[in-house]
Amino acid sequence: MDDRDKKQIIQFAREGMQITKICDAFPQYDYWEVYWAVYGAGEKSSLGTKRMISNRLKKMVAVSPSEQAELIEEINELVWHLYTRYQESQKKLDEIRQIINQ
Repeated sequence: MDDRDKKQIIQFAREGMQITKICDAFPQYDYWEVYWAVYGAGEKSSLGTKRMISNRLKKMVAVSPSEQAELIEEINELVWHLYTRYQESQKKLDEIRQIINQ
């Protein structure tokens, strides 16, 4: 995978695009190549993050209080990840609106 494609794939993931949709945009790469490009860069898709949060919440009932504290911290980090991506998206949207309204 060349660097230009990798950067675009990571950008799509930051914008909340699902990995399967990214694969549609880059048919020359299989799902796992795209997956590892995204996660290898430390990124997560919004849908993947949502699923991780849901799974951690479901797991809370069956674990000890000390493990619950760890899960709560992990969920907090995931929620902040989503919030940060949301803020970035809003900033880009505002910039686009300004350009359109000129």
